[in-house]
Amino acid sequence: MKNKTKEKTKIINFKRRIIEFLGEQGFIIIFILWATFLSFSTDSFATTNNLFTILRQATIIGILAIGEHMIVLLGTMDVSLAAVMSLTGVSMAAALVNFGLHPILAALTILTIGALIGLINGLVITHLKINPIIATMGMMSILEGLAFIYTQGKTIFGNEIEPIEFLSRGRIWDLIPVPVIVLFVLYFLAYLFLRKTVFGAHIFATGNNERATWLAGVNVNNVKLATFTLAGILAAVGGVMQVARQGTATGGMGADFLFPVLTAVVLGGASLSGGKGKVFNTLIAAVFLTTITNGMILLGVSIYAQRIVSGAILVASLSLDRLRTAKI
Repeated sequence: MKNKTKEKTKIINFKRRIIEFLGEQGFIIIFILWATFLSFSTDSFATTNNLFTILRQATIIGILAIGEHMIVLLGTMDVSLAAVMSLTGVSMAAALVNFGLHPILAALTILTIGALIGLINGLVITHLKINPIIATMGMMSILEGLAFIYTQGKTIFGNEIEPIEFLSRGRIWDLIPVPVIVLFVLYFLAYLFLRKTVFGAHIFATGNNERATWLAGVNVNNVKLATFTLAGILAAVGGVMQVARQGTATGGMGADFLFPVLTAVVLGGASLSGGKGKVFNTLIAAVFLTTITNGMILLGVSIYAQRIVSGAILVASLSLDRLRTAKI
């Protein structure tokens, strides 16, 4: 009887490990298979130039996904980050073109705006006790409205933007694109912050069990405020980088980033229930999503089919999250 019980326990534990592996790392297997397929089916995918192009295209999604990753670790979600990117991007272009600010002063101002927006989100959620998704959805509408009111549907452009274009087009040693360096540096810092600091531990603890964390003496409201503020700053960095990339700014410049950012975070293994996730997996997921778009372009797939695939990946990523929390 004991032997049967032991065998049954071993089988259950084995199944649990398989499910956990597929839930957290399954997308990496799919990524490898997809990249292998593209390498053999196209001539230009597995080239240094194209690989750097993919990483450059993943930069904005990846940067915003860091902030979203931290918020999801809290067990909630912020749907306003793409709109923060839009408003801060418009503000950056306006500061340079319309107000003639020095690029460094303009960038610091824009990062401050991003921090204030994140702080307001945090205050509304912690003090007014409004559901985070509802609160940030309202903020998203406000920010999009402000961006469109200022631009009046027009594009902001001018030679004054040229000094920051190195953030998108510059290369180190004439090889490595500057945005790729920025992306990897930010992820390395995020890893150190989340895994090697007390505050990072508080984020994980709050997501795992908010009440227990509060009973342990941690001010969970301050943890949330700081996390939403950091997410706002990172979204502002994305706004600056996107202006540098486009050389222009429009009111809707962040509209297409919301779902890729959310997908990257969930696909990368951050559980929607909070307290679990690896930030480098989010980076891999962001690159994977960009690779899918890049590969479909190389294969000649229409833009409409690309949207269908993107939606399917979002559903699949949510399914993986359910798989990660499945009970055996």
